[in-house]
Amino acid sequence: MRKVIKSYSVLDLVLIAMLAALATGFKTVANTLVKLITGPLGIPGGALAGGFYMMWLAIGHSVVRKFGVSFMISLVQALVLFTTSAPGSHGIWTFITYLIPGLCVDIVFLFARKNNANVLHFMIAVMMANVLGTLGSFLLWFRLSWLWLAFSLTAAALSGAIGGLVAYSVDKGIRRIGLIFKEDGADQ
Repeated sequence: MRKVIKSYSVLDLVLIAMLAALATGFKTVANTLVKLITGPLGIPGGALAGGFYMMWLAIGHSVVRKFGVSFMISLVQALVLFTTSAPGSHGIWTFITYLIPGLCVDIVFLFARKNNANVLHFMIAVMMANVLGTLGSFLLWFRLSWLWLAFSLTAAALSGAIGGLVAYSVDKGIRRIGLIFKEDGADQ
């Protein structure tokens, strides 16, 4: 573990912590707003809101550009939620429902050549992360019919695709204005 942490600079670790905090705060607000609509319909709100907070995992990869960043963001989120019992915590199961989507995003970005990810990488990464997170939550807590599972996974895929588009546009903006720097101060 020590070797893995040493591959990240202090700036990388600070950015990971900040993105994890943003994602956790954003999740609380987004879930509350979406559940106002989905609650009366009996639809799990996390499926629709998930794409908008899973996008932070892809944005994390966009900012730090190292393998394992999304997993690290997910790990920080899971640790914070588990220790504080904040909204979104599922006890010890939090680690499964948070770490699998983070790992999924990292795996999808492995297929990008020379850190040159396109819109499909972002869409597929966030879509798969949200679908896996929704599936994990559904299998652990919800005892609804398979039809509801199919509907929830479809909503999760749609929300994930939209979240991926938003993450890609953030990535383009970050590159355009030059917010990403190497440690020697030069642009990446």
